Amino acid sequence: MFDFLRRMIVPIMMIALVGFLATIIFQWGAGMSSRKKYETSNLAAVINGEEISWTDFQRVYDNLVKAEQQKSDEEISDAKQNELYDNAWSQIQYERLLGQEIAKHNITVSDDELYDFLKYSPPQVFMQSPTFQTNGQFDYQKYINALADPNYASVWASYDSYFRNEIKKMKLQEMIIQAAHVTENEVKDYFVALNEKIQVGMINVGYGPFSRLGLTFTDDQYQEYYNTHKDEYTLKERAVINLVSIDKKASQADWANGQTQILLIADSLSAGADFAEIAKIYSQDNSAAAGGDLGWFPKGQMVPEFDKMVFSMKKGDISPPVKTQFGWHIIKNFGFKDETEGGKTVKKVKASHILIKVVPSQETLDIANRKLSKFRTDALDLGFEEAAAKNNLTPNKTVPFERGANIQFLGRDKSASDFAFENEVDAISQVLENSTKQFVIQLIEKLPAGQAPYDVCERKVKLDVRKEKIQSLCSDTATAIWADIQNGVSFKKAAKKHNIKYEETKEFARGGYVKGLSNSPKAQGAAFALENIGDMSGPIDYNQGTIIFKLLKKTTVDLNQFTTQKDSLTNVILVNKQKELFNNWYENLIKNSEIVNNIQSLRTSSRQY
Repeated sequence: MFDFLRRMIVPIMMIALVGFLATIIFQWGAGMSSRKKYETSNLAAVINGEEISWTDFQRVYDNLVKAEQQKSDEEISDAKQNELYDNAWSQIQYERLLGQEIAKHNITVSDDELYDFLKYSPPQVFMQSPTFQTNGQFDYQKYINALADPNYASVWASYDSYFRNEIKKMKLQEMIIQAAHVTENEVKDYFVALNEKIQVGMINVGYGPFSRLGLTFTDDQYQEYYNTHKDEYTLKERAVINLVSIDKKASQADWANGQTQILLIADSLSAGADFAEIAKIYSQDNSAAAGGDLGWFPKGQMVPEFDKMVFSMKKGDISPPVKTQFGWHIIKNFGFKDETEGGKTVKKVKASHILIKVVPSQETLDIANRKLSKFRTDALDLGFEEAAAKNNLTPNKTVPFERGANIQFLGRDKSASDFAFENEVDAISQVLENSTKQFVIQLIEKLPAGQAPYDVCERKVKLDVRKEKIQSLCSDTATAIWADIQNGVSFKKAAKKHNIKYEETKEFARGGYVKGLSNSPKAQGAAFALENIGDMSGPIDYNQGTIIFKLLKKTTVDLNQFTTQKDSLTNVILVNKQKELFNNWYENLIKNSEIVNNIQSLRTSSRQY
């Protein structure tokens, strides 16, 4: 009877509990906080003295991979693998830190508490079990009977540890968020923000017309602006690194292997094999399930090599192998037709294909990894530049970058950024990798936070000078329009006189989308401050220009509805406050913990999956 449940012991670990726990447990970002140098170790991490083995880490990572594979038959991309890799660390860090806090506060769970939890909040995995269903629906009485039946004691015991731990986490969370409090005024303000709506006429003097003007400025104007706005140009701590990398590209051997596979498929087709069936079995793209069917498409939609071949074929033809950037294709032409699109006749072809993708093999990646590993060993002895020359690798020195920002030659890469900001100058990393490269970096320089010199922020200064001028032109134009309105010119005529379009919005609530406003809180706040129909705001500068509002319609809130919605709105605000409290607590917990994280630094050299 309980075979289903026993099979679910592993998946149950992946399912969040219902009720309160479901609203409080969140997906955490990586949030890594390491105060020590990366180091080669037989441990994946150490969190406040608690050791995490690579076996522990791999178990969590493998579970995430299996869960991802169940979502789709497609191969997991390198980028997704890296994401799962980071998620596995986040999950381990979260569980271990909470476990330590539970022990610190001596949080326990009694048998009665465990029984009450299972009784009043049946976990989803049990509700979905055929054992506890009648006519396909969860049968609560069957479930309760089983809870009380001593014959099933061993079954419940198999879940005892997991559920006790989840309840302990609930207790810890309740302890942390108990300070969250919601006042009636907060609920009323939230209700008004959701339900109060207005319609306005607006004269929106936006950046558009002025940004197209040929505005020019002198170097002295730029320098003067910088001198009077220096406090706006500051820099965070930055790093400069040396980088050697090898792209994750297929080798000639990989291409040759793909060609061998496609030639074998071509032989089978020549011998009379069914194209669609072969595509279903061997093709390596999303069209495989449909027998390789690509539907109808015009010339120019496919990559050039594919396009040239398919449009040179006749109906019924099967092509020889065609090489493109994606790999090797065999194409079958099912005929042509002409369609009229936009008044023109467009020739389209219907085709299917079989694709053998050519991607870097594990052997190719291993060769690159060994080359970079040898380079790293040489770099520790000879220096980064000399080792690069010895190993026929080209070092690239980056421009300074802030933590988490784009890194020249590499893009955004968390492992490289973390290494650069958590190590001393001259430190050399292990072999790291992302979805497109394997690489080794050396930290060359750390630049402290402080005032940005003009040559560093020159581009931004020029943009700011231009923006300030455009904003001034918007403001001057709106002021002139407003002066005309004050002198008795109608709202619409005043706008037209200055070649500005008058527009009327649809009704919108606070925070709602209004075309042309960029959801500016300042502008919307001014609009909602208008009280009586016909009231006008006067010119309001906002982040994309200057605007004048005229109130056309205002839907006031019905406080009778507030009474009926008060409880649900209170709960929404409370949950959001609880989430914020818990998030802040967890971020501070990470910040104040001693964490050695070898997972990112040893991603390539230690990862064996």
